[in-house]
Amino acid sequence: MELALTDFFLDFLSAPFVEALLTASFIGSAAIFKKKFDAKAYKDLWDKFFGDSDSEIHVVLPLIKQKTLFSEITSTQSQIPDNVLFMPYDESLGMQLLKDRVEKVYPKRKVIFHDSRNFVGDHKTFICVGGPAINVVSRDLLLTRKIDSKFKVDFLGRFAVDEVDDSFYQSNTLRGSITEDYGFIFFTENPYHKGSCICLVFGIWSHGTYSAIQALCQKGVHLPELVRSLKNNNSLFAVTKSTVRGMVTGFPSIVKIRKIEASSQILSDSS
Repeated sequence: MELALTDFFLDFLSAPFVEALLTASFIGSAAIFKKKFDAKAYKDLWDKFFGDSDSEIHVVLPLIKQKTLFSEITSTQSQIPDNVLFMPYDESLGMQLLKDRVEKVYPKRKVIFHDSRNFVGDHKTFICVGGPAINVVSRDLLLTRKIDSKFKVDFLGRFAVDEVDDSFYQSNTLRGSITEDYGFIFFTENPYHKGSCICLVFGIWSHGTYSAIQALCQKGVHLPELVRSLKNNNSLFAVTKSTVRGMVTGFPSIVKIRKIEASSQILSDSS
């Protein structure tokens, strides 16, 4: 009798619909576990920045606005509507990646995008994407507010210098195409609003911007290091590097992480 029950049970488990059900249950459980595991890694980083509230998450974009487009066929200028904007390919990918990741980790929080030209800076905590060449908020943070006194960027010459160790960052090119680019990440105090934070991400070119966003949004060995640095110093400056093949920007490596060297102006504003 016992043997018959065992055979019946094994036959039942081997039935196609049962196998399919068990497989689906196992995959579903693994997916849920993975989602929770992945979310925890990002929450360790972002919770310190965003906090625990359900408030909106604000992102300042480097929107490019042109007034006209030139037609080589007719040799005339075509007016562009006010609400038609342009953004580099890699930065567009990066913005979608950032939005997807934040909404996955914080499903109850809405991501709000702002045009940097119209951003008033009165939001307590925000993410700013794009360098000073195309984002006026980045320009103010880096060149006027000097959120890091040791970081110097020439947005017209397309290079940056870290005076802490005299590191020089410039894209590598081959036959007119970028083959390697650098991205920069800043987590520091918000100079516009005491007691809150900002996250600034940008690159030498848009490939570097995407590289920096990937470092924040895709799981890798660098993520725990970013978490530790932010926990120990309450601010961080990181440099990413990615290879570029055609239109594809590779997964980033972290070449440097250090604390922010705040300027005297930031210190006096926050006191």
